[in-house]
Amino acid sequence: MKVGVWCAYGKTLSVSDGIGVFAHSLAKYLARSPRVNGVVMAIHAGDESQMEATVAAGGGCIRTVSLKRLPPASRWRRKTLRWRHRSQSRRYESLGRSGGMGGVARSERLRARLAATELATDRLLAKQAASDPGVFASPAEGGCDIWVLPHVSVERSFNAATVVLIHDMVPLREPGLLKPHDVASFRRRSQVVAERSTLIGCMSEVIRDGDIVGLLGCPAEKVRIVGAAVPDDIGFPDLPVPTTCRQQPDLPAGVAAPYLLYPAAFRGYKNHELLIEALSILDQLGVPPLQLVFTGDTPLPSHLHERAEAAGLSQRVLAIGRVDRDMLERLYRAAAATVVPSRHEQGSFPVLEALACGCPVAVSDIPSLREAFGPLNDTIPFFDPGSAKACAEAVASLVNNAEAVRLSQAEGFQRLRGRTWQQATDEWIDVFDEAIAMHAALHSRTSQPEKAVPTTPG
Repeated sequence: MKVGVWCAYGKTLSVSDGIGVFAHSLAKYLARSPRVNGVVMAIHAGDESQMEATVAAGGGCIRTVSLKRLPPASRWRRKTLRWRHRSQSRRYESLGRSGGMGGVARSERLRARLAATELATDRLLAKQAASDPGVFASPAEGGCDIWVLPHVSVERSFNAATVVLIHDMVPLREPGLLKPHDVASFRRRSQVVAERSTLIGCMSEVIRDGDIVGLLGCPAEKVRIVGAAVPDDIGFPDLPVPTTCRQQPDLPAGVAAPYLLYPAAFRGYKNHELLIEALSILDQLGVPPLQLVFTGDTPLPSHLHERAEAAGLSQRVLAIGRVDRDMLERLYRAAAATVVPSRHEQGSFPVLEALACGCPVAVSDIPSLREAFGPLNDTIPFFDPGSAKACAEAVASLVNNAEAVRLSQAEGFQRLRGRTWQQATDEWIDVFDEAIAMHAALHSRTSQPEKAVPTTPG
């Protein structure tokens, strides 16, 4: 099969993004499979250099197709359609909540208008110039047999089977993550791409039941779960990592051990503020002063800077910006601990990466992370993401017993490391095979001409 991986989401998914880790790892292992005869990664024109390492790792089986920017008139049309979709989605969702006389008829009219807007958007985006438009043709005409959509924000249809990966529906759970006028539109667009896709993929039963079925209303029988695997481009192959190997030079300016690390984008549900509050409590618990190091964009968001300043911690809270994978590994290896206090997650690649580097971890006690890291039993401290005190106590237990914790977590991590990316990719290929067969069967039925009804001679 020829597999397309859609990486063009406003900016091209890079391996430094959470979803990008999945997309790039999947592409590399698809290229190594004898069941796959080619991988195409759709990117934005100008971002080819971001894909060089992944393309090289594919040994000639991975290539990119570059999507050019829409011309000015089409960009204006795109904005108009987006505004219209927002307006129609809000009215449609509001009408569904209010009900009342004539509600069904009005709802159907609004639904038809939404569908027309979505079709117009699809047709507009289908005309976007590409360096190799042939990959978007039907499989019979040489296009990809299947397209993998690592995120829901794809508003075009495809001439092949598709599998959309839904990581979570945090924008529908976390107030303020999206602008209020975008929430209904995001829900509707997510539902549309899930409906258009041949199958839906995810990595967690919690996300399937709570987000995909619960929030989007998708049928559970359309969802396939494939568990995550440990990223293989970070960490030594042998664990545990001795203390003497953990002292890493050449860290970013201002970063000095001991420090806590949280590699995550600055989004509300990531809960960065909890770590700033916990840092003050750690001082009260007698833990030697620690820095708090955030990756992500710089500078530190104003509300976090103000909170750190009010606590007298502004010199110890650092936002160092995006880092490449080599630097991220050095940061893990020199950290006192990696702490993930998120209120919502499907899983956490940073936890897996930290463990692969012998860095102790503590994580928030939410169902999806319990599901993902249950195999480590009680070696990982889970804490209430609403309690800075609980977070501080969990971190103190790591820092005060660093070597013992590192050894026990390394032993537990061996169970997670038993699941490789090759195994996960093989399972994804099984899903793709199923989707291709389903798409072919549906296409065969819909393209078959109707049989003529015999008439009796008069």
